Amino acid sequence: MTKPRKHRILVVDDELTVCKSIRQVLVGGDCDVDMAQSGEEALSKEAEQPYDVLIVDLMMPGLSGMDLLRMLKARNPKARIIMVTGYPTMRNTLQAMQLGAMDFLPKPFLPTTLRSLVAAALAAGDDEAGGSGGAG
Repeated sequence: MTKPRKHRILVVDDELTVCKSIRQVLVGGDCDVDMAQSGEEALSKEAEQPYDVLIVDLMMPGLSGMDLLRMLKARNPKARIIMVTGYPTMRNTLQAMQLGAMDFLPKPFLPTTLRSLVAAALAAGDDEAGGSGGAG
């Protein structure tokens, strides 16, 4: 009996405590959760082996979350990305959604809300894969 492949999730936030908090909410079960503290680090990790879902902070020094979203979607239009921010505005939300983000989550958020969004993103990816193994 083979074990099902674990879903790979990358949390990208310049604040280590936020990365760890999100990781703690999602780790276990059928998810492996990695962390990156910059957009540049996230690009490097994602290039090595694509992730099933990326959770990206909007406001980061250097490469912003919005720039990272653009770059990831250019590499892989089917990338499933959830944007998070402590500074939600209608403009940022609309821009992120137009660029292809699956959802936009304002901080602070409940763990159950985060889990639900990640589950929906994973399910959307499973539907797209059509049983062919997905992005792996």
